[in-house]
Order: sequence, then C-alpha cells, then structure tokens
Amino acid sequence: MSLKKQIILRYNGVGHVRFELPAPLCEVSARTQIEAALRALDGVYRVSLSPGSRKLSVRFDIAVCDLKVIARRLAQLVDAGVGQSGRVPGRVGIVGGRPFGWLREKAQEAGETLAAMKIVAGRTLKKSPRLLTPARERGFIEFFNDVLVLYLIKLHWHLITQHWLRQPLRYRYEWMAVFYLIFLLVRSRRPRNV
Repeated sequence: MSLKKQIILRYNGVGHVRFELPAPLCEVSARTQIEAALRALDGVYRVSLSPGSRKLSVRFDIAVCDLKVIARRLAQLVDAGVGQSGRVPGRVGIVGGRPFGWLREKAQEAGETLAAMKIVAGRTLKKSPRLLTPARERGFIEFFNDVLVLYLIKLHWHLITQHWLRQPLRYRYEWMAVFYLIFLLVRSRRPRNV
C-alpha cells in the first residue's frame, strides 16, 4: 500500500489538524523534511511530529491556510520520495528519480489483481461445471462474489493488520460486518436441494 494511503486524518479543528503517519515518514530524515516543508507554508506557525506515537500536529492561521493546503503539501512530499528508502527525493510526480515510476507501480498492482482473478476463475470453472451449462447464473454469481471478497481483503488489509487485530473491541462493528459477510459467503456455497 502506498504511503499516501496510510496517512490518516485524526483531528480537524479550527486552526489545528492532526495526522497519523506511517513509520517510514517518522524516520529522522523524513521527519526533518516534512517539518521544514510544512513550516514553510504561509499561515503555518507550529509543526510537531512525534515519532513514538507517529502523530503529526500542525497549527495554522485559518485566514491564510487550511487543511487542503496542508494535505496537498504532505502528498507532494510523499510523491517526491520523502520517507521511502531506495528513492531519491526529486521533483513532485517522479518516483525514484524516474518518470513513469507511478505508472509502473499501478501496472504491478493491476497485474497482481489479474493473477488473483485468474486463480479464482480457474477454481470456479473446475468446481462449478454449471458455468458452462444454460444454468450458469449461479456460477457467475459465485465467481463475482469471490472477486469481491478478494478486492475487499486487498482494500482493507492494512486496516485489518494494523488496527482491527490490535484493538478488536474498538473495531467490533467492523468485525461484526466481517463475520456476517463470511456467513453469507459460506451460506451461498451450501448445496441447494432442487
């Protein structure tokens, strides 16, 4: 998952915002670059990044600056390679000093998704010969349910591993939704008496 997707807005008040940052953005070199770049914005008068709690707090004058400006600058810093080992900070939009780096990353993600869909399709075709008969609707539904489950797992993987598993009571409603979706998936797989 990209670093930008791991940045979470935790508080947005009048003249004060707080973000939770991923660990690579809390390292010493990244921290100094982020603090300096945000302090350089017009209207920002205090920036503090606590590496232990991974919190970035920014105080600003609302007449001059707002959340959008701060978030845009933070995104530009991540795009420029701040906090990413093996990447040389460069111009915004150039990943690792190479043009098309972002495009390569997206192509790799699309390839991984396509490979997962091929596995699911192969399993569905082997286990469900009905897919090739006139009554193939159930086979298509099973296939697209599997694709949806894989997509939801990929989309929420960071949240599951970094937040939901560590604080299960705090995220109890998310867990209830997960168990309900698993129940529906298992129920849809049961053989039906025709």
